Amino acid sequence: MFDCIVLGATLPGMALGAMLARAGWKVLLLERKQVAGGRAAPWYRDGYCSLPGIPRVRYGEKGPFYRICKQLGLEPRLVPLNQAWVLDTDEKVRRITIGRPGVSRADFFSVWDRFFAWRLLRNLRGETLEDLEEENLEEWFVRNNIRGSLQKYLKVLACESTHCTVPEKISAGETLRCFQKVFQLHAYLAYPREGWVPFLEQLEQEIRGNGEIRWNTRADGIEIENGRVVGVKAAGTILKAGQVVCAVPCQQLAGLLPEGATTKDFERLCRNVVPSTALVVDFAIKNRIFHKKGLWFFLDPLSYGAFLSNLCHRHAPAGKQLATFVCPCSPGEIRQPEVTRALEKKIEANLKKAVPAAEMAVEWKRSHLVHMLDSVAIQADQTRKDRPGYHVPNVKGLFLVGDSTCAPGACMEMEYESVLACFERMAAERND
Repeated sequence: MFDCIVLGATLPGMALGAMLARAGWKVLLLERKQVAGGRAAPWYRDGYCSLPGIPRVRYGEKGPFYRICKQLGLEPRLVPLNQAWVLDTDEKVRRITIGRPGVSRADFFSVWDRFFAWRLLRNLRGETLEDLEEENLEEWFVRNNIRGSLQKYLKVLACESTHCTVPEKISAGETLRCFQKVFQLHAYLAYPREGWVPFLEQLEQEIRGNGEIRWNTRADGIEIENGRVVGVKAAGTILKAGQVVCAVPCQQLAGLLPEGATTKDFERLCRNVVPSTALVVDFAIKNRIFHKKGLWFFLDPLSYGAFLSNLCHRHAPAGKQLATFVCPCSPGEIRQPEVTRALEKKIEANLKKAVPAAEMAVEWKRSHLVHMLDSVAIQADQTRKDRPGYHVPNVKGLFLVGDSTCAPGACMEMEYESVLACFERMAAERND
């Protein structure tokens, strides 16, 4: 009998399992694959290590990821990503600073846009921005006469934070909340100096300290009796537990529940949540062509990336580099090979324009379509109120964690906010 079973060795699933184990819970984590990380699981080739995207730590030591680390007694060293470069539509590279010291140091801004940005920050101070969540960014631009480089700046910020590139779909409230927090906290993004694999290993060690992990084990269903979870069925066996956490996308939840276990409205909500999708392109580079740490943004197509090996040496063999670029797409675009091939060619051309030395230095490239970059797309028509909560209705002891929940924040923030919120609710229910 376990106190809790966690389904899925995703980053939030591993983090929540580690927190529960440290708090004295007997934890069992089930993972259908042999590797931890979920959508952040590593991929290896010729000494290079890439990830399906660029898992980031939002707001550095002031964000939810670091609060989880503190509770676990971990202090991962972080590389700040406050500096960024933009390949503008005129094919010139311009620098921007996201976080400290902010818009005062950015050759991307005109003098007027720099003034306008500071005025915008002043006006946003103390605002909750809830009234703007369902207003799209294009409407907000028009209503507030936002033009020029400030409009471009907010678009690249929205691309990275919401994985959406269409202003008519991007939530103005979510974009401005991110903009607001960046300058309130004087921090934006960071990356673990030692990479994600050692961090996942630390979480695994914490879980094994008061429980176990079973790899290559698929959950066949969640067992419920009299409106209360009693365990999980896996490999023909019923594993008993007082609580169960689904760290898998909410779209998969209905397939694990007995018919009629929860409400039809909740099942429909989970089933209809639209994920974000993307084209991810890795470039293996045979020598060092760019030495700085930070993000790159391309405006056509709107995308972001980084030389990951500059952030953590584990991503490439000695003397070589790995660059990864993420191009968010619509679900319709990602199903059209001619569209994704054209995007791939543009991204490669942009890299060579931004860093001309890449023309002769690319050893190989890998393009892959990620049909679920985030479990939910953060959009004006899919705000927090349109996403499921942490607790499954009508089933006591059954919880959700991850980026398919109603957790606040942007991409790579929602997951960890959900871990903290879910941990509190589980502890409260256990004490009832």
